[in-house]
Formats: sequence, C-alpha cells, structure tokens
Amino acid sequence: MNANPATLAAPVITGIGFLGGGAILREGTGVRGLTTAASLWVTAAVGVAVGLRQWLPASAATLLAIGVLLAVKRLEHDTLPHRRPLELTLTLSCDASIDAVEQAATAILRHSRVLRINYTGTEQQILMVARPKHHHSLAEISENLRKLDGVRGVDMVR
Repeated sequence: MNANPATLAAPVITGIGFLGGGAILREGTGVRGLTTAASLWVTAAVGVAVGLRQWLPASAATLLAIGVLLAVKRLEHDTLPHRRPLELTLTLSCDASIDAVEQAATAILRHSRVLRINYTGTEQQILMVARPKHHHSLAEISENLRKLDGVRGVDMVR
C-alpha cells in the first residue's frame, strides 16, 4: 500500500482539532482539559502511524505517552493538594436530614461520595470522600459544613 501520509492525516487532524478544542474548558481564571486534549492528539498521531504501518514509531509514542501521563499524574498528586481527596466525618444530630447535608456539601465539594453512615442513640455520623473545589481552603470547607443545620462536628483527613 502506497498511501500518501498527508492524505491519510488531513481528515484526522481536522477532526481531532475540533475534539481537542472542545476538551479544553475555561473555569474561572484556570483552564481544564489540556491533558485530555493532548492525549487525544497523541492517540490520533499513533492512529495515523498505525494506518501508515509505522509500527515502531507508533509503539514508541504509545509507551512515551503512557509514561508521561503516569508521571504527570504522580506530580499532580504530590504538588497540588486540591487534587487529593478528603476523607470527611460529619457528626449530625439524630434529627438532621442526611440527604439535605449531603446535597448542601456538594456546593463546596466535588465528586463527593458517602462511604458509611453510622447511627447511635443521639447522633449520626457520615463518612464520605470528596475533593474540594479549587477556591475553597480546608478552613472554609470546615466552617461552611459546620454552618449546616444539624451538623455538630466536622473531622477532615487528607
């Protein structure tokens, strides 16, 4: 097969340009989705290399991309505290609505998930994991959660 590389790559470049642009989102003063957009481009480049039967460059690019993504993930986890999940234990009065507290918590937390609910005679405890939103400090999160109706205590571990 004598395929013209430009003929094969042109529609891929056009399509991935739109997809990559759509993956990049502006959030406040920051930008999200750059890693996703870059991953789309690398995947498209590997696909073009495979289409041109360039097995060695395709394999090398795949291994390099995986290595870079794993390194970036580790670097983000170590250097960006807002990326690390919080483990929260909320102590509520026995008459407090768990659903209402959980719903209110989503205003300051993202990706929250309840892991366990304990009931005692006088109170309820909710164990949940979540990620703080970028603009909230741990002190703000604790203060805002304590203001919710029925919340008696907040314990957070990162």
